Amino acid sequence: MEREGNVSGKAPIEEYRRRMRQYRTASGLTHARLAPLIPCSESLVGAVERGTRPPTESFTRGLERVLGLDGELLELLPAIRDVNPTWFRKWPAIEAAAKSIRIYQLALVPGLLQTAHYARAVFEGEPGAQSGEVEKAINARLQRQTILSQASPPGLSVILDESVLLRQIGGPEVMKGQLRYLLDAMTRPYVTVRVVPLLARSTAGLIGPFVLASDDDTNAAFLENAETGEVIHQAELMHKLNQRWELLSGLAQPTYETIKIITRVVEEL
Repeated sequence: MEREGNVSGKAPIEEYRRRMRQYRTASGLTHARLAPLIPCSESLVGAVERGTRPPTESFTRGLERVLGLDGELLELLPAIRDVNPTWFRKWPAIEAAAKSIRIYQLALVPGLLQTAHYARAVFEGEPGAQSGEVEKAINARLQRQTILSQASPPGLSVILDESVLLRQIGGPEVMKGQLRYLLDAMTRPYVTVRVVPLLARSTAGLIGPFVLASDDDTNAAFLENAETGEVIHQAELMHKLNQRWELLSGLAQPTYETIKIITRVVEEL
């Protein structure tokens, strides 16, 4: 369910990357020259600045010392790491740096395309949900969505099981708003949504949802169950998940048919 906490303004990991690049270039330092001064590997400097590795406190303190900063990066760390469960903290950085994101969902609209009302209903369904924590989680989810409105957004391809459209999360009015939001999102040239119909019966997606993200340097997947999740990089597992994606893609309706399906469900609510 992609549980996350509260952030405000620009996504903290994106702001960290922006500031790091700004201060580094202003100091005239390349990754290669900066790394031994922190000290760390050149590859780590590049990975943090690209967003494929989350910054640690020790790395950030070393970076601030070298660049002559006074907390400009350290102040962002709590919002980057502390609001998320440990098992989720790696993923937002990977997601924010990705050029391509592919999502399969069996039960819910993906977090990157949820409305605030839909997200609230999802979080309120969690055991022991408290209103303050729910609001933090909603804010964080909406902030993650800012990657879709940046200058160069990732290509987002989503495959939904038809049951996602039929489960009335939050009731008919919330669901109508969510489905209309999906239709609006599909007008963006970099967003595609397709539906695997219930008539497909047994599919390669019944075992559970997954997310695939890639950029020039990184291929990763995110898997989640009821209580935890993990980021996957292993080539063999990535290959199997890509195979699963291809099987589901073959069953999914094209976008123009998906638009008809979603529109019909909205009209029936």
